[in-house]
Amino acid sequence: MKNPSVRRSLGLATAMLGFLALATPQASAAEVNWKAVDSDPTWDCTTYQQHKGSRNVFFKVCGVHNSSGGHQTILVVQNKASVAIAIEGEVITNYGGDVDCAPSTLQPGYTRGCYGPTKIASGLLTMNARLNFNGIDAYI
Repeated sequence: MKNPSVRRSLGLATAMLGFLALATPQASAAEVNWKAVDSDPTWDCTTYQQHKGSRNVFFKVCGVHNSSGGHQTILVVQNKASVAIAIEGEVITNYGGDVDCAPSTLQPGYTRGCYGPTKIASGLLTMNARLNFNGIDAYI
């Protein structure tokens, strides 16, 4: 390319594409509220993990499969403490079922779930969860 105006134009076009890629908002998971948990045999869950912030707070991540090939993730939290706790969290998946779990107060003795969207998925599905309890993060 001996024509300097062509080189300048290509350089400008490349710079603009880079700028647009950086300026484009990234997709993010919708923030959802916590709901009552009513599991059944279609739920495939990890075992409850004790949160490092308390001997009385436990959490797990579950996947639910439906007959249409849909898969949904749920972050489940149990509060066995005698006081209310502040929770929030997220689940990251490899199939688009991500969910941000809104900040909430979980009353003593309650179990609540943060339900992700149902997405068609197949193959090896991965789910990673973070639970923040009273400002302390723990991961599954």
